[in-house]
Amino acid sequence: MINYRTQPAWDEVARALTDGAGVKHVLEMVGGDNARRSLNALGADGRLSVIGLLGGMELSFPIIPFLQNRIVVQGISIGHRRAFERMNEAIETLAIKPVIDKVYGFDEVPQAFELLESGPFGKIVIAGSR
Repeated sequence: MINYRTQPAWDEVARALTDGAGVKHVLEMVGGDNARRSLNALGADGRLSVIGLLGGMELSFPIIPFLQNRIVVQGISIGHRRAFERMNEAIETLAIKPVIDKVYGFDEVPQAFELLESGPFGKIVIAGSR
């Protein structure tokens, strides 16, 4: 994970970490000018999932890299806090337990994605350090 606050040119860092190939997926939570960096960080057939617009209410980026790299832009909507709280109450009341296929450490994220692509039986968990 690259922190855009400590690495303002995070797209260039992402490109460097992937030997220039670009990343496969960006979760865009800022919007505004940051969307240009998201597009620049994406490689061929990349996906830009817009989940928030903390920095601006518009996405703006040049169209040529978007078309050349066959970028997919997807909006992701989230529910309101009350619905989230009710869902958690129902999970607790009904003692619902998710089926977990495998737990990976943060340093094993590539292996987790490999399992995800093969179609896991249950959830894949990335456990961060505590």
